[in-house]
Order: sequence, then C-alpha cells, then structure tokens
Amino acid sequence: MANTFAAAQITSIRGDVSANLALHRQVMEQAAMEGVDVLVFPELSVTGYEMDLAASLQTSAEDIRFMPLQALAREAGMLAYLGMPLKAPDYIKGGKPYLGAVILGGDAPTAYAKIHVHDSEAIYFQSGTDYSVTPHKGARVGAAICADLTKPCHAAGTVAAGADVYAVGALINADAWTREEPLLRGYATEHGIPVAFSNYASKSGPYTPVGKSSVWAPGGALVAQAEGTEDALVIARRNGGDWQGKTVAL
Repeated sequence: MANTFAAAQITSIRGDVSANLALHRQVMEQAAMEGVDVLVFPELSVTGYEMDLAASLQTSAEDIRFMPLQALAREAGMLAYLGMPLKAPDYIKGGKPYLGAVILGGDAPTAYAKIHVHDSEAIYFQSGTDYSVTPHKGARVGAAICADLTKPCHAAGTVAAGADVYAVGALINADAWTREEPLLRGYATEHGIPVAFSNYASKSGPYTPVGKSSVWAPGGALVAQAEGTEDALVIARRNGGDWQGKTVAL
C-alpha cells in the first residue's frame, strides 16, 4: 500500500535539462532511501518555469532522457511526477506544447497535461482535457499542476475519476499562498484524501516562490511542511490511522 508521500522543494536551472534531471535523480535517490511511494516535483521542474523556452524544450514522456529515472522509480517502487513542457499529438491543432507532468514508476512513463492554463501561460501553452489518475501500490494518484488547484472542480473531477491521493506541482508566491493554502487543505478535508503540494525553493521565471511545500492528511491536518524556501524533501508517512511528518534538507 502507498503510505509515504513527499513533495520536493528544489531550485531548477533555467533551461538546463541535463543539470535539472541530475538534480531530480539526486532527490529521487534520497526519496527512495526514505521509502517514499509518491513524489511530486514543482511545475516545469525539469526546465524551470521558463515559458519562453517551452516550444524549444518540449518533448514526450518517452524521451530517452527520462529512462534512467524511470528505472530508478521502478526499482524504488516510487511514482514520481516531473514538470515538463510536452508535445501535443500531431492531430491536436494549435502548435503549442502542453504544460505537463511526466509520470515515472509505472510500467512505462506516462503524462498529464495541465487543464486550467493561466491566461499568462496561454501564449505559450495549450490546455489539456483529461484528468490523470495513476494506480500505484493500492492507491490511485491524481495529478494537478498549479492553476488546476485554484479550481475546486479540478479536485472534484479528479476524485470522481477515481483518485484517492492528490499530487500538486506548482509555482506560487506569497500572495497566492494566502488564497491557495486554504483550498489545498480544503481538498484534503472535503474529499478525505492526502494532498501533496510541491513548490519551488528559489525564483523561477518571473516568480519568487513562497516555498511552504506541504502534505496534508485526509481530513485536512497538516502533516509536514517546509518552513520557507529551503531546498527540502517534505515527507508524510501513514501508519494505520496515524500520520508522521518530517523534512529532509537537500
């Protein structure tokens, strides 16, 4: 059973996919040592939140560069969500990439495309249409990316699609945190599911993050949270009906 959920709070380097993938590997190795079952990284974590680079860096979940991390996730029994601009299928018109997540650790890499693309992102990205629910160790993990979390219909739709865990990769600042933290906590309360929220540790693109990566237990109790903008792995572990949290410096 999936009982250990974690959010990676990291600093990505603008457009440096190789360096960022190496960082993801280090974090995944640390998470594996901690017995993490589900790990979520921030929005566009592999490239940084660099919208102007999305078209040139877009790829697919089958990109060979993800294969070493897919093997690591499989070996560790971990489901990992990495943020990446993703190519739309050829039959999708519009020419823009998706603002996506690559999901590693299943039989093969899969992907989720952000549904609620922000107005400022719509210049560079097109919206996805489908909820993402991935079975893993008896759990069913739903994916969300940043502005998705601002729409209660997204959490409700993901749960209706079968999710019993909500994994959110984001980039939000202090002002947004005051509005969105109650929503995240509220989803854990309303839907009775764990919610893992991953934010950046340092500025990415035009935004300075608040940090505060967190995991809430079903019912809305805060289990683990980064104090601020430190690079950290935020971990929540379920043991029966009890929850324990910890943060590990990265």
